[in-house]
Amino acid sequence: MTEPEHDQSAEALFRALGALVRRGEIALRLDFARLDHIDSPVAVQAEGNRWAYAIIAAALLALWRAGGLAALGVAIAGFLAYYALGRRRLHRRLERRVMEGALASLGLWRALWRWGGVALVAPGGKTCAAPAGNWMALVRDLLEPASAGAVS
Repeated sequence: MTEPEHDQSAEALFRALGALVRRGEIALRLDFARLDHIDSPVAVQAEGNRWAYAIIAAALLALWRAGGLAALGVAIAGFLAYYALGRRRLHRRLERRVMEGALASLGLWRALWRWGGVALVAPGGKTCAAPAGNWMALVRDLLEPASAGAVS
């Protein structure tokens, strides 16, 4: 007896999820504050630390060369640059790790889903958010109309 269509394996549903995301049929909504946590399976703390080290080094250099007021100005300018540019860059890198890493590895996707910080948004606005939501059921629901149309 063959497995019914709705009892597809996790691997098959995961491959279907990746295809749906690539085609734009499911959108990913990411919670960057959650995903950038030190314990997140897609976070790389060194990326944010580089900004902090650069700001500290620039402020110390300014302190040595021009004094405390200059060091304070450099530190403030560094933090503003981080919030204006650095955070956007970190968010893009996190998004790329989710798209290229988590959607390529079922093990990483499962770890990310257990962690949270990601939600799937289906057509019509139906949302399935990690970790409480069932992403496999959402993918099955999206695949069933297509397979039902092919049968009839």
